[in-house]
Amino acid sequence: MNFKHGSLESIILNAMWELEKSGVYKNSVKEVYEFLSKTDSTKRAYTTIKTVMDRLFEKEVLLRIKHGKKFFYRTAYSNSDIIITSLKKIAAQYCNGDMTRLMHITKSMCESDTPVALVK
Repeated sequence: MNFKHGSLESIILNAMWELEKSGVYKNSVKEVYEFLSKTDSTKRAYTTIKTVMDRLFEKEVLLRIKHGKKFFYRTAYSNSDIIITSLKKIAAQYCNGDMTRLMHITKSMCESDTPVALVK
């Protein structure tokens, strides 16, 4: 599973999670395209959305189900799953795996508008 995403991939994943919140766990490219057309001011081509959703399927972040001639998609991971995995990677890369240190840095960021000084 590859959780490294481009900005449009992240936008589409967030759209999928929003659609799934309403209880719809199988969404077509058209449904995602229409949702983004209503909620995002940037206009994108249907084919662009389809291509990115196919890439997310190839990265195993979306699941694809064929029903007749049409494909439907759903997320393979929750938003929380991806955030947790990403934070663990950040902690491993920049904090020697110390999640507590990462938590303190994050807490400091939330409490202050000024840049956080990293203390070892």
